[in-house]
Amino acid sequence: MYKFILLAFYLSFLFFTACSTDDKTTQSNQTIPLTQDSITTSSSDNSQDSVQNTSDPELLYARCASCHGKDGKSVAPGSVGNVLIASLNKKQVIESLKGFRARTLSRGGNSVIMYMQTKHLSDADIEALATYIDAF
Repeated sequence: MYKFILLAFYLSFLFFTACSTDDKTTQSNQTIPLTQDSITTSSSDNSQDSVQNTSDPELLYARCASCHGKDGKSVAPGSVGNVLIASLNKKQVIESLKGFRARTLSRGGNSVIMYMQTKHLSDADIEALATYIDAF
């Protein structure tokens, strides 16, 4: 019983901390410019989350790095198949991100994290991220 409680505690700790950023100061003090092309509005969703920050791939990838690593060579927690995004080509990255955005792709129990991360990505953002990741 003790081992089960310890395992449950460890897994919950991993789940809640796996996708947090390592450098909290960079995240909170960073100014993210807005461009007219990056603002997306939806008649059904007027929340603040409907504004996409920028198509700058480095800024966009900063959110990815907490789970996938700064060089794309870390397996995301809970993913199936141990796929490293650094091993994907541009076309595969685009297909995957669009699949997660549409919620038609599932790669394990934590796919919901990818659904939320890609929810407000524009096609231009996905293209920029794919080009950036393909360069790894």
